[in-house]
Amino acid sequence: MKATATAISLPSASWSNVSIMSLSHFTSDFFCNVLPIMLPILAARYGISYSQSAALFMVFSVSTNFLQPPIGIWADKRPVNYLMPLSILTGAFFASIVGWSPNIYVLIFIILLSGICSSAFHPISAGIVHDISPKRHQTFATSIYIAGGNLGFAIAPLIIAAFIEQFTDKNLPFLFLFALIVTLMVYKQRLFVTPPRNENSSEPQINLKSIIKSKQFIFLNTSIALRSWCYCALVVFLPLLLTAHGYSTVESGLALMCLLVGTVFGGLATGGLSDKYGLRTLIVSTYVLTIAALGFFLWRLDISFISMVALFLAGAGMYGSTPAAIVWAQRLLPRNAAFAASMMLGFTFGMGYVESVITGFVGDLFGLRVGLIATIFPALVLAIIIILALKEPPKATDVNLKNI
Repeated sequence: MKATATAISLPSASWSNVSIMSLSHFTSDFFCNVLPIMLPILAARYGISYSQSAALFMVFSVSTNFLQPPIGIWADKRPVNYLMPLSILTGAFFASIVGWSPNIYVLIFIILLSGICSSAFHPISAGIVHDISPKRHQTFATSIYIAGGNLGFAIAPLIIAAFIEQFTDKNLPFLFLFALIVTLMVYKQRLFVTPPRNENSSEPQINLKSIIKSKQFIFLNTSIALRSWCYCALVVFLPLLLTAHGYSTVESGLALMCLLVGTVFGGLATGGLSDKYGLRTLIVSTYVLTIAALGFFLWRLDISFISMVALFLAGAGMYGSTPAAIVWAQRLLPRNAAFAASMMLGFTFGMGYVESVITGFVGDLFGLRVGLIATIFPALVLAIIIILALKEPPKATDVNLKNI
């Protein structure tokens, strides 16, 4: 009789599987960016005000970001990897049918379901990447995974806008076919199978009380949340800032895409550098790059080529710290990879959107440009101070990574 470990066909640690997980991340984040493009159409259709439109976006953001940590805890305790492909399918489905809602109440329900379904992807998929990554190149593999999501989020506005202009929003469900194909690829590679946990490991299971007492983990999350404030505030306010300075909606949208494409580059470019320079040095360097590039852009505040380069570099700096932060968190919690990643990819960004309300408040009082300068730069400086005060976890903890 065969042992259970050999009876189950487990996904292998390979670059091909890392690539499929990156494509899965692309797909999930692509459909997460449908709503911002649909908001003007929905506002005109249902007579929704600006504040109501913002409230709709918050329904999605809060449901998809703040649910991730509890899902991560669940994923570290139970074999729930099967929810990852299901999350791709359901999140994409509900996002693609927002144009079908007959009234505002059904619309809110659809958006809420889309956020809830999407929330399961990041913590579970990041745990899967943790398992299938070649162990000597874990940070680089994580950066490939991150880059896929960033790319999907960055190009979604242009693709979705072009699709709606050509075929109307009623036909958005046709894009769901792409999510179906990617899901089938995940099933073919058996990436939904949860590897058996080493119950005899000396590493403790997740304990919220111990995490709350862990200064290393709390301060790491605080630093990344302050960095996320910068990212979220720019995603929300950059188009408004440029429009207020006389640029068209298209020009503002292209500037935002330039920033988001920069995040793709940053997340990918820094992945292979941590082995040479260390996680802390890498994170601090990306923060400094963000301060310099974003300061230059806000000083000029135009859409010239050099300003777009600065905006691109600011995006690269903001997201360049993400792969290193995920690996840092997973080294601190080697048996709780899903929870650690969910905090880096979910909770910190949820906090970023909450913090960006402060930027908006200051912007209402003194102008949006001043609001961004007065909030983002102090946040980034504080983020640097926090990281410098932390002790980087040694690579030796990698030996405790889950075996496949």
